[in-house]
Amino acid sequence: MSGLLVIVSDAEGERFAAVVELAAATAALDRPVAMLLRGPAVQALGQPHVIRAFALLFELGVDIGVCQTAMAAHGITAASLPKGVEPLGMLAFLSGRPGWQLALI
Repeated sequence: MSGLLVIVSDAEGERFAAVVELAAATAALDRPVAMLLRGPAVQALGQPHVIRAFALLFELGVDIGVCQTAMAAHGITAASLPKGVEPLGMLAFLSGRPGWQLALI
């Protein structure tokens, strides 16, 4: 079954809420979902709304990663990532998931 890849560049406001809803609904339908935060979205990692969203998504089995390039650009270390979130490059995120749908936010 094909899954859903979600690349998030903005972790604020309604757009972020919509992408969390999309990922959660897709996972609830037993489709695999993987999310990657990139660019300025990585700066929101410790914010309460992101922590709550991640808790819900982890409960539904969503894989969540953070772009290593964005981490370096914003001074974020792998040790400071929330539990369950892994540092990934874009190639690693996309690899092994042929035919998956892609959503960019």
